[in-house]
Order: sequence, then C-alpha cells, then structure tokens
Amino acid sequence: MKTALLILALLVSASCGSGESSGTSATPTYPRFAYAANYNDGTVSIYSVNASTGQLRHSGYVAAQTHPRAVTVTPSGKFAYVANYGSNSISVYTVNQTTGGLTAGTAVTTGTAPLSVTVDPSGKFAYVTNSVDNTISAYTINQTSGALSARADVATGATPSSVTIAPSGDFAYVANSGNNTISVYTINQATGALTAGAPVAAGTTPVSVTVAPSGKFAYVANSGNNTISVYTINQTTGGLTAGTAALTEVTPTAVTVDPTGKFAYVANYDSNTISVYTIDQTTGGLTGGTSVAAGTNPASVMVDPSGKFAYATSFNSYAIPVYAIDQTTGALNAAGTVSTGSGPVQVAMVSGTAAVTYVPKFAYAANYASDSISVYGINESSGALTAGAAVAAGTGPYGIAVDPAGKYAYVANRSSNNVSVYAIDQTTGALTAGTAVAAGTEPRSIVVDPSGRFVYVANYGASTISVYTINLTSGALTALATVSAGTDTNPVSIAVDPSGRFLYTANYTSFTISAYAIDRTTGGLTASGTAAAAGTNPVSVVVDPTGRFAYAANSGSNTISVFTITQTTGALVKVTDVAAGTSPSSVAVDPTGKYFYAANYGSDTISSYTIGQSTGALTAGTTAASGKEPRSLAIDPSGTFAYAANYYGNSISRYTVNQTTGALAAGTATVATASSPISLVVSGTVQ
Repeated sequence: MKTALLILALLVSASCGSGESSGTSATPTYPRFAYAANYNDGTVSIYSVNASTGQLRHSGYVAAQTHPRAVTVTPSGKFAYVANYGSNSISVYTVNQTTGGLTAGTAVTTGTAPLSVTVDPSGKFAYVTNSVDNTISAYTINQTSGALSARADVATGATPSSVTIAPSGDFAYVANSGNNTISVYTINQATGALTAGAPVAAGTTPVSVTVAPSGKFAYVANSGNNTISVYTINQTTGGLTAGTAALTEVTPTAVTVDPTGKFAYVANYDSNTISVYTIDQTTGGLTGGTSVAAGTNPASVMVDPSGKFAYATSFNSYAIPVYAIDQTTGALNAAGTVSTGSGPVQVAMVSGTAAVTYVPKFAYAANYASDSISVYGINESSGALTAGAAVAAGTGPYGIAVDPAGKYAYVANRSSNNVSVYAIDQTTGALTAGTAVAAGTEPRSIVVDPSGRFVYVANYGASTISVYTINLTSGALTALATVSAGTDTNPVSIAVDPSGRFLYTANYTSFTISAYAIDRTTGGLTASGTAAAAGTNPVSVVVDPTGRFAYAANSGSNTISVFTITQTTGALVKVTDVAAGTSPSSVAVDPTGKYFYAANYGSDTISSYTIGQSTGALTAGTTAASGKEPRSLAIDPSGTFAYAANYYGNSISRYTVNQTTGALAAGTATVATASSPISLVVSGTVQ
C-alpha cells in the first residue's frame, strides 16, 4: 500500500490550500465549477457547484492523457491544466466560464512522471514537479490561449511530489518524498524563474505542501511517519523555520488550509479519514485532530473559495465526499457524495461573482402515431410551453434524447428501425433534420453519454444495443458497434450514469436490468456481470444525479425497484421494491437527487417520493393527477418544473415542483401535442 501510495503522492497546489491554482479573489466569490482528475481512466470529471449546499452536479467529462495526477486552474478561471503521470505531459484546457466545459488545447511535454502542477497568483507562470527527473519545470502562460511555453528545469530534492506557491507569488516550495526535505525557491515575478534557497528537513516521506492564506505558515504532510510538519515563513527570504509537528492518522497524503487561515484539513489515505485542526494564528501550530469518514483511501482534500465546504477525493471509492464546514469550529459535517471517474486524486475549482443557475429552454415530444416531433419553448419563470413548428421523424418515433450541450437531438424510430438526427437552433429550439442512420430491430430508447461523444440505442426486437459516435461539428452519427443483450431479452429503456462510466438497460421480457461498463475512449460496452433482477416487465430505468443509485419502473408488478451501484464495476445491488401506481411507465429524478417521480399510465397519475441521501431508499409522498396514460416524464434542468407526456391524451401536463417537499402542483392547462406522445425530453442552459 505504501509503495503504491508513494507513486501516487498527492498534490495540494493552492497557496490557500483550496485545491485550485494559487490566488483566489480577495472579494467574496461563489464556487461555480469543479474538476476531478481521475488517475485510472485518464479523464477529468466536470461538475457545477451549488453555492448554497456545496453539492456537485455532474456536467460530463473530458479526456486527459495517461494517469492524470493533478489538476489546477488559473486564478482568472480561464484555463485548466492537468499533470499526466503516465504520459509525461500537461493537458491544457480553456474553461467555458458560463458552462464550465473544458476545450482541449495543445498538450506540452514535461519531465518524467510529473506528479503536480500549479499556477502562480499572477496567472502568468505554471510549475510542474517531475518525480523521476528530480526537477521542477517552469512554464509561461499565454494569457490569450492558455498555451504553455517551457523554461529551463531547476533541480529539486529526490522524488519531488508537489509544489505550491506563496500567496505573494515570491516563493515556491517543493515536497521531496525521496530525501525527506522541502526545497525552497524565490520567484522572479517578471520572468517566473526560480532561484534555489536552502532546503529544510521534513518528516518521513513528505508528499504534500501548502501555505496558509496569510503567507506566514507552511504545512507538509509526511506520509511515512504520520505527521504534519509546521513551519514559519520568513517574509523576506521565504526561508522555513520548523515548529512543532502535529500527529495525524495513518498515511497523510494532503494538507489544506481554509481561506480564513483558521483551520487545516488532512487526508489520511490508509485511515479513510479527514482530520480537522485549528491553527494558532501566532505560531501556526495545529491543535485538534478529530476526524471524519472520507470513503476508501482519500487522496486529497480541498476547501472551496467561499470557505463553506470541503471536498475529498476517495481514490478507491470513485467518489467525492462533500462536507459543510462549521464556520466557528471548523468541524466537517457530511453533506453528500458524488461519483467520479476511476481513481480520483485531486479536485480544483473555478469561482465567480455569481452562483451557477440552470434555466429551462426547450422541450421535445416524440409522437408515435403521427411520426413527428413536437417542439416547444419554455417560459423560464412559469414553465409554460409555447409550441413551435413540429418536424417529421421516422416511422413510429419512440425515444428521444438531446446531447448535453443542447446542440443536437436524436430520435429512435421503432417501426423504421433507424435513428433520426437533428440540429437544434440555439435561439428558437427549431429542429433541422440531418441524415438518419440504421438501428437494430424496434429501437425504443436512446441516450447520449455525458461527454456528448456517444449515442446508445436499445433495440427491443433485436435484444441488442447500437453504439454510435457523434461528429462534434455536425452531430452526425457513425455506427460503432452492436452489442448483444444475451439472455436479457427485449431492452426497452436505456440510461447512462452521470459519470459516463456505466450504461443500464431495462429488459422487459427477462425482468432484469443489465449493466455495462463504457470504454470512455471508444464508447464501447462490456457487460458488467450478471443482470440484476427487477420486478415484472421493467419499462424504464434511471440513475440518480450522484451516480450512486438506480431505479426501474416495473409496469407488470406496479413497483419501483431500487438499486445501489457498485462504483468499481457498475453492477447493481437490489435494495428493495416500493409500490407505485398502476403500470408505472417512466421514472425521473430531480437534479438535486432529493426527489423521485414515476408516471403511472394505468392510473393516470404521477407518484412522488423523497430519496434517502445515504441509502437511495424511496419514501412515498403525494400523488398528482395527469392526463390520459402518461408514458414519459421529464424534470427541467433547474428542478423547478416537471412534464408528463400523455399518450392517449395527446398532451403534455405541466407541474411546479415544491422545492421543500418535492410535491407536484399542476399548471393551469395542458399543452396539445400530435398523436400519441410517447417520450419527452427537456433541455436548458447554464448561467
């Protein structure tokens, strides 16, 4: 364990210990977006941040290179950088400051086995530790493109694990895990050049160094002897004077300090905990050390720019536990967990002057009997729908999906055995048809993966799944593969978990839910063990926004099956079945993951439930009336409105979601569709 840990020695790169690149704004800020580097699968998970609750909301992912070990963002929030341990490179991204999306630039070569990357407070220079070469590489940052230009490497101690910059931008510190020292450098603020000062002794195997926001104290996590070294910083020279070390739990890998400089937090990899300390404002000394659970093998901990929430990366839980910080004591209170890619090691955040909000924009209904798609604009205040021009689909349109960016729509046509492709007008929501592609027999459900690169179709008649890649410029689909469902017959519904790692199908005839692992490079599918038993005739499957739970509507047994998701494999573990209305046909979860809904086409109702945040269990709430035979249910991205497509009512019912109870209040009127609306999707924008 220790040997593996040394290879994965964690960086906490921010001078304030927040996990972003050094230097957050001095004015009050809101956390907006978060990024997690996933070591095992070479990706970066993207999240939006709820500034009120600290909750992370999946917003897709992007590819990095081999074994990304660290992620940081510039103080401006315009650029992000990822150190790739396995490919000796830094991935460069431009940050969309409205949506949080990452657009890849040109990667740069580093030394051998980079373990960390950080940016100075001015946002002009980036620094990388090369753990095999025993060097630190310095780069200048192009302020327009974010591109990195290399400078000469500077020697460090043995096996440099992390680098951090003082808030003043004058000094840099490197933890050298191979010879138990901290290298000290002064920084030329005009050129970014480093000049070495006298190194100082640390504890055994120092792997992470951080500097308090005041710039007066430095802290080093020593994974080999379970201590935190404490230093006072000479404000003129940057030199370190050792104070009294603090004891930790087993294998501390990272230490961070909150923006007020009052509290320190330590990730203890082999104790599966985060320790909490109070900082003596005169000496920098640490007291306390009480701890909270942090999943399996927490590799890092960071505090958001507002100082209200803390986030850990649980390397072998594939998750980020979230904590609310007691502003008086610094204590951590569990506030939820969200899934990641495989092997998360570090989180970085972008902040801004406003909190992230989601706004509903367009709705689309697939009309089975009229071979058309109804188009609607959504009033963001009332949720009311205004009809636009309907468009032709294939024969028997059955399932509909919109890509995460809201640029393209896709429709599975049951009777013509193909998929219609549309470009979405970003202003009006109008659909322009592209070239349809062949599917299997009786395609009934379709989904786009969270990265917006792959489309999956459940072919009911063929008991197969069609896999496609998306042309990101045109939205066109190219067939990649057809995957057999094996003995799990008649897949009628399909869903992808929000991390983009797993896919699930509800198999109508075999009464099961199948799980597949997604190759996040190619989009290919591999079955994840034996399918899980559901109820009778499962017709709809959904994954909750945290990626921890899955639910299936069983139309034949009038129940909802509840499952937990095994984060390493995607396999489902059945928890229980709960009662629904008559013949539940569609299920949905609100974006916060607090409320669950089932449309019951046999009783013309919508059942509502609250979700147990730790177990995924459903507790029944109120029931709302719908139109005739609701067959599809959708929640808008803001979580404010719900919509039901009524198959025999040829209409869409609109509801307002009570944000406290989850209860649905019906709108003043239904909106007409064409004949037999059988599926419904709602898109929106981020602000």
